[in-house]
Amino acid sequence: MTILKPSQLKSNTGKVLDLAIRKPQYVERNGTLLVITKANLKPAGDETILSPWEIRAKNLESFYDPAKTW
Repeated sequence: MTILKPSQLKSNTGKVLDLAIRKPQYVERNGTLLVITKANLKPAGDETILSPWEIRAKNLESFYDPAKTW
């Protein structure tokens, strides 16, 4: 495991990010160890990624009670 300094990350950002696709890259800054790694963005199960408008509509539907009369 190689631990980079911020200056090494800054001067080789593209190379470090390309390496992070294959394996995690580590950077130490002010005594904190940071990890740069590839994220896997997959919806869980049958769920899909909803837009903010779809989330609002879903919440409104959950509060709607057709039996209520105003």
